[in-house]
Amino acid sequence: MCFSLRMVVGPLVVGFLLVGCGQRLPPGAKPTKPVSVTVTYKGAPVEGAVVTFADQGDKPANANGITDAAGKAKLKTYIEGDGAVIGPHKVIISKSIAQGGQNLSSDDPKYDPNAPPSTVKHFLPLKYSSQATSGLTADVTKAGPSEFPFELKDP
Repeated sequence: MCFSLRMVVGPLVVGFLLVGCGQRLPPGAKPTKPVSVTVTYKGAPVEGAVVTFADQGDKPANANGITDAAGKAKLKTYIEGDGAVIGPHKVIISKSIAQGGQNLSSDDPKYDPNAPPSTVKHFLPLKYSSQATSGLTADVTKAGPSEFPFELKDP
């Protein structure tokens, strides 16, 4: 009897422990909805773009994602898969890389304080990289769309 009880109770205890180990929303988290975006520029999908939904409510909770080869990204606010906070957002989209310069800490003996700084190469128009100038918005609602397409254009 003891052996069969352990076989039943043991897996149940392990199952409850595993469920408790998952990601949890922080206290006071705002309601979210799963959201995905598609970013295109000049008619082609943009891979590696950083997309931010800047929450316009009190105590903002921004959502972020990075686009894949198809230009698609799933947004995350608190935990993977939660999406964006319900409400209005300003949308920021950027893609850039730093070129040249040093990749060393100032503590590294090879660090050269006189080396030229890195330069930033932008792959999308700069206007989209700021809330103030992007002109892009998204209103995340419980019943509304969960896919937002953004076709970026030259200024």
